[in-house]
Amino acid sequence: MKLKGVDHLAFVVTDLERSVKFYQAVFDGEVGRSRGINEKDKAANRSKHTLVKVGGFGFDLFEMAPGDPPKTDTRHLHFAFEIDPADLDHVQEQLTQLEIPFDGPKAHGGGTGLSIYFRDPDGYQLEATAKFPDKTSYEAEIKRRGAKFGGEGHSYEWKE
Repeated sequence: MKLKGVDHLAFVVTDLERSVKFYQAVFDGEVGRSRGINEKDKAANRSKHTLVKVGGFGFDLFEMAPGDPPKTDTRHLHFAFEIDPADLDHVQEQLTQLEIPFDGPKAHGGGTGLSIYFRDPDGYQLEATAKFPDKTSYEAEIKRRGAKFGGEGHSYEWKE
């Protein structure tokens, strides 16, 4: 199977309106189609959900069924999105302005990416990753920013 890209990611959310606003604000998304709202969809027992389009893909946000909360605390469950290294400061400024707590940028041993971790309103871990073109520029950026090695909420010391 040869993939062409990501079409959409589906998330189960507790408050559809709140999540739509979050994904619009953080990712500069636009609202696409909504389902499960009109009488025809309800008669077909279609789940209530809205697509937020971002670049070449979308976040399909499904309102959860009562008693079926999202399992956002599952170890290593996260969604990472690549950004340009020049956008690291912008991402931090945007998250700060939106009052969204974040961790990072964090370096990754054995790679050339710096990541900023944050969570959506339901606790899904999101990651913005900037991949540098070479090890020299990556190491210079780590030093310039004083970045630690690690993931969300933890750090480690990396030795070659």
